Amino acid sequence: MPGFRDLLPAEAEVLREAQESLLAEMRRWGYRHVITPLVESMDVLELGLGREQRRRLFKFTDGDGDVVALVGERTVPVARLAAGKLRTAPLPLRLCYAGPVLSTDEGRFQQRRETYQVGAELIGAPGAVADAEVIAMAARCMEAAGIRRYQIDVGHAEFFHGIMDAVKLPDEVKAAVRVALAARDFVALESLLESTPLRSAEHELLLRFPALRGGAEILQAAGGLVRNRRSETALAELAKVRELLVAHGIAQVVSLDLGAIRDFDYYTGVIFEGYGPDLGRPVTQGGRYDGLLARFGRPAPATGFMVQLDLVTEMLARTSGPVTMPRLDAAVAWTGAGLDTALRIGSTLRLLGMRAVVDTEAREPARAKAWWTAVGAANLIHCDSESAVSWMASGQRPKRVSPDEVASHLAGGAGI
Repeated sequence: MPGFRDLLPAEAEVLREAQESLLAEMRRWGYRHVITPLVESMDVLELGLGREQRRRLFKFTDGDGDVVALVGERTVPVARLAAGKLRTAPLPLRLCYAGPVLSTDEGRFQQRRETYQVGAELIGAPGAVADAEVIAMAARCMEAAGIRRYQIDVGHAEFFHGIMDAVKLPDEVKAAVRVALAARDFVALESLLESTPLRSAEHELLLRFPALRGGAEILQAAGGLVRNRRSETALAELAKVRELLVAHGIAQVVSLDLGAIRDFDYYTGVIFEGYGPDLGRPVTQGGRYDGLLARFGRPAPATGFMVQLDLVTEMLARTSGPVTMPRLDAAVAWTGAGLDTALRIGSTLRLLGMRAVVDTEAREPARAKAWWTAVGAANLIHCDSESAVSWMASGQRPKRVSPDEVASHLAGGAGI
């Protein structure tokens, strides 16, 4: 089906390892894992998502006649959880999650309708310290997933809203300007502005808006362009967050992007996107959404981010070469009376933390070697009796040892 795909063993293994690495990093920061359903009531999703976001959902009717949908993002379900079953939990809450999300719009997930995300939400913590924490954690998550060269672009949703408040344009024109800026479609933006009665200064500001990117110096430059309290406050908050990111030790990978526009309308403050090498799409996205929890009956500030696992695995494949499966430690073959011994050795090796596959059919030594090559294990153990087995490591001659000896040698990493 267009937009959906199977993940073969090598791809699935890389994605799973990236997911576990990301969740492990989040746990190191004190975040606790939660699982929310893939299906949510439309009543819940309508509280958290705008019209355009709801339009992109797969919707259907359940057996009771209620309209439900497959989730297209997981911040809203986590907000529902924090305001519901976790309502009495003390704030701040640090929660993380992993799972698939779906969209009817193939363009949203790069020609896919299903993708996998890992995310974290910091609920109940206002201010720059919390904003800097999630940005720094997102950076460390990219490193944990194996991405060595990356950049984090940090902006502020209120900077744009302040500019929009200051210009007198119809709401539908403002919405079109927002769409053009989000897509960085400068041709469409110029065409829109030419049909408006904006003064030359306002016109120039909106045209320059997407180019307000750089280091700390961009804050001063932007401050000279705006004359509204909302945008000025956003610049002051960004300056503080940047100072804290220096303390977190990631200033060298942070760039300020005042032209950043996110496609979800619940963002209210600092926002950010993380990019890897040679990939024009963000691998991680996030920001502050202080109004979302109130829609579910528990007013609280919040911020968070998610990582696109599909893009992580795509990036790793580009930079690391062909994907290889984790190698098996042992292939355990058997013949005659050696089946019970083979099963015991396989169990022992797994209990010791090793990967071991036991053959499902009897094979003589020559056929066992061919099977060993096919499965790609580091060691071949051939069992033909209860008291002794043949053990062969890659590139070495076989040796006759007891079952206990082969298990202890492999567990200790010793050769023959």
